[in-house]
Amino acid sequence: MAFGAVTDLWLIVILSRSVDAYHYMPVVSMPLAQALACAAITAIGLFSFSASLQAVFDTTNDRMIGRGMPAATGYISSAPAFSLALASLVFALVGVLAFGTGALLIALIIAGGTLFQHGTAKFSAGLGLLTVGLLQAGHMLIPNDQFTFTLPAWLAMTHATAVATIRHLLQSKRPALSTRALWLLILGWTLCSVAIIGFGISKSTGSLWPESTPVYGPLFPVAAIALFIAVVRRKVARASSPAIAAEKVARYGALWQSLYAAAWLFSWGENWWAVVALVVAGIGFGAMTLIKEIGGSADQPIAYRG
Repeated sequence: MAFGAVTDLWLIVILSRSVDAYHYMPVVSMPLAQALACAAITAIGLFSFSASLQAVFDTTNDRMIGRGMPAATGYISSAPAFSLALASLVFALVGVLAFGTGALLIALIIAGGTLFQHGTAKFSAGLGLLTVGLLQAGHMLIPNDQFTFTLPAWLAMTHATAVATIRHLLQSKRPALSTRALWLLILGWTLCSVAIIGFGISKSTGSLWPESTPVYGPLFPVAAIALFIAVVRRKVARASSPAIAAEKVARYGALWQSLYAAAWLFSWGENWWAVVALVVAGIGFGAMTLIKEIGGSADQPIAYRG
């Protein structure tokens, strides 16, 4: 599931290096292999940090509903889980340092926001779901905190918020998404959308889209969004239970970021890198399918299927 997080940062690395205005930034001046490696380390570390915290903070709830999470089943205790979370954060910061002090500040804000999400925000449905989206958008700024093409970050926020909301409803999580919480979520998403897109417009010298963007460029992200909606509707309709449907939405939602990255690269005319992103997405979806098949054919199927 971390494939999507990795390709999010790789997208910003590639796009930043294609714009001369960012020549002074570490993400451009360092060798490409180093930039991609540091971005991958950062993404995997932050993803693991969040997943480890979630496993610990949600232990009681997971036991109540019978989810086979490692901490809930007693496979690991809280202490090793917290140790894994801290180690993951340190691992992420090793990659972040190469991108400069601005990246370090954003990463620390993301880490603090992750703690806030799992420890506090999740107890308010509207605030919790919106925080998930903001964290997803914020981590894309780590390689280049001056990046003015903010539509990918906006789409990441919208996508993550939508996926989290669908899962929340399918699993009937508590607190319930009341009418008041729903309106808070919509209002918060609207204000954040205006802020993210408005920042990009205000900082851009010309139009929000780069001048090199082909006329048909915007069609690629739109097509990726439409395809995700179709896939999710099909997966939810064919799922045998709401819990399995929520799991499918989580897995496909996380991996779909790779396809969004490919779509944005195609829209910029970076066709070679877009193909690379598609290959990465294929590896991610292939690995997900392989793990499911291995788990289903084993005598003792894999208990944790997050």
